Parts: sequence; structure tokens; C-alpha cells
Amino acid sequence: MMYEIAPRVMHNEFRVQSPKASDYVIYTENNWVLLKKVLDSFELPRVSDAETIKSGISKNLHYLFSIDDEAFFSSDENFAKDSAEFELVKDRFFRTMPNMPIAFGGAVGSHISRWEQSNRFCGHCGSPMQRKADERAFICKECGNAVYGKICPVVIVSVTWGNKLLMAHNLNNPDRKPYLISGFVDMGESLEQAVEREVKEETGVAVKNIRYIGSEPWPFSNSLIAGFTAELDGSPEITVQESELEYAKWVDREDIDDYTGRLSISGTMIKRFKEGNL
Repeated sequence: MMYEIAPRVMHNEFRVQSPKASDYVIYTENNWVLLKKVLDSFELPRVSDAETIKSGISKNLHYLFSIDDEAFFSSDENFAKDSAEFELVKDRFFRTMPNMPIAFGGAVGSHISRWEQSNRFCGHCGSPMQRKADERAFICKECGNAVYGKICPVVIVSVTWGNKLLMAHNLNNPDRKPYLISGFVDMGESLEQAVEREVKEETGVAVKNIRYIGSEPWPFSNSLIAGFTAELDGSPEITVQESELEYAKWVDREDIDDYTGRLSISGTMIKRFKEGNL
């Protein structure tokens, strides 16, 4: 999965440190991230790139985390908006980068940058927010409102019926392959209750024997995804929630396409079911 970058290590504990020329810079606008054009692809800009375009900008960069000794910093401004060498690209690009540690760093950095840019003003009184000096959070000096990182809990579930797996295609997923049923956890419900509700809402299928198997951070939707298995409970008839899914269907184990599990817990779970290991 994308976060599995060993032997490299992410250090996301809170620190205050200055950037080196070789460190990375993250600037986002919603789900778009500023990248440097390199031949027919893109790469994360370095501090040296930002300094070349806008001298002195490194003094305003904010430390996020490090992967080994390579640090990632956020920028509050688009330092390259007038440069043809840079372009705002959908953050899904990180899912295609061959260098997985840097791709994961870019995705997580974009997650944090989006959160930072969404909290410039207090949601309670409207005053400007300030970064806390001792932890990753914003504080309002006027009313004391504190805001911490946005992490949305999500459940994803392999629903099985003997040798069949319940698979679906979400309307918002540009990948044409079917994946598993998933959804955000609502306030006031457990992860297991969210599994039952999401499967029922999206497919009309009831489940039983819900079992937790693992989790992963998924920066693209500001999420922490918890993976579960479950078994069909009752009728296998599917009623698709058309506002969410293009289709849903039961797929025989031998008819499932190949999934590498390189990026997501969904692909990993499908791969394991296909191989008889789930």
C-alpha cells in the first residue's frame, strides 16, 4: 500500500526547523498541487526551485514532516504562478509516481496543505488563525478556538458470498475497474455500524460476521481507511444506490481482474480474496 515505504521512514512528529535547498515544497489549491515540469512528466519542486523563482521565499515556508532526512515544507503562496516551468496538477498524479516514498510524501503534504489553507480564519468568530508554537494545530487568539488536523474516518469492506465478492464502481472514480464498498463514518456510529449501513445503503445487501483486518492513511480524501471483511446475510439481490454507484455486482473469484495492491487497501483486499487469502 502507498504508505508502506520501508526501508525509508516518515517522521511526522511536530518539529520546528529551517529548510535546506534540497527539501521539498508543497503548495495546493484544493486538490491541485504545484509541480515542476520535467520532460513529459512532473516532480515535486525543491526549495532551490522556489528560491530561483522568488528569492527569500524559504523564510516563509512551514515545516510539515520528513522522510528520512528529506523534509517537506508548505508554502502559503503560489511562488510560480507566472512561470511556465510549473503547473497545478491534480493530486491523483502522486498515485502514478514510480518513487513511492516521495509520492506518499507529496500526497500527505498536500493533505496537510489543504487543511492549513482551509483554516486561515476562525470558524467560530472569523478572526485570523495562528499556528500553535508547540504542536500541529491552529489557535484563535480572540476566542481560543483550536483546530487540529482534519482526518475523516472511512470504512471499506470485502463482502463475500461463498466464492463471490461484492464489487462496485463509484461514480466519482475515474479508474474503470470495480472496487469494494466504502464510505465515510457518520457521527455517533461505530466502524462496524458504518460497514453495515454503507453496504445496505449502496447495494441493499445485509451483512454479518464483520471482521477488522487493517487500515491505511489515504491523503486524497483526507481519510484514515479501516478495512473489514463481512459475509452476506440473507438475500444476495442487489439494489444499486444510483446517486453513488454506476453498478454493483457479485464477481466469482476466478473472474476478478488482477489488482496489485501497490497503492490502496482496496486493491490489497481484492488481491488477497482472489488468491484465497482473505
